[in-house]
Amino acid sequence: MKHSIIIILLISLISCSSPKARKPISRTSDTTFIEESIKRNKALIKLEETLFKKIIANDSVHTYITSPNGFWYYYNHKIEVKAKQPKVGDEVIFNYEIRDVKNNTIYTKEELGSRNQEKKEDRILKIDGEEFITGLHEGLKLMKQGERVTFLFPSNKVFGATGFQDRITPNQSLIIEVSLKKINQKNKPK
Repeated sequence: MKHSIIIILLISLISCSSPKARKPISRTSDTTFIEESIKRNKALIKLEETLFKKIIANDSVHTYITSPNGFWYYYNHKIEVKAKQPKVGDEVIFNYEIRDVKNNTIYTKEELGSRNQEKKEDRILKIDGEEFITGLHEGLKLMKQGERVTFLFPSNKVFGATGFQDRITPNQSLIIEVSLKKINQKNKPK
C-alpha cells in the first residue's frame, strides 16, 4: 500500500508540471499563391495586348476600336443610321466564327449554330441572362441589328485558363467574327 501511495504521488507530481511551450506551425499562406497568380495574369494580359497591337499595326485595311472592356474590334459591315442595340435581357439571334490569332478557323458558324433554328448556323442568346462567352455578351451589346463585327479577344474574355474541348487551348487569344441577325427586345416600346 505504501508503494501505491508513493507511485500515485509521483504520478501526480509529474503530471502537474507546468506546460511546455509549443512552437508555432509554419504554413505557407494563400496570399503567396494569390500574389503569384496576379503576377502571372498581368504578364499574360501584357503579352496578349502586345500580340494584338502587332496584329492591328500590320492591318492597314481595318479601323480598330479599343473597347473599355479590354478587347479590340472592327466593323466588317456597319449600320450608320441610329438603330437599337441589345440590352440586358434582350434575346439576340446571331452567328459567329472563331479563329486563332493567325486567322486559322477553329470553329465555323455551322459548327457553333443551334440545332433548333431554321438556319442551322444561327444561335439564340439572352444577353447577360445565360452563361456564355463573356466577351461576346459585351461585344453583342455594341452591335446593331444587321452589323457584322470582328472582335479580338484576350483569353480572359473567352475561355480563359480552361480552354474549350480539344480545339481551344488554355489562355488562348481568339478572333471572333459575329453577325447580329435580329434583336428581340425584352420590353418593346409602345
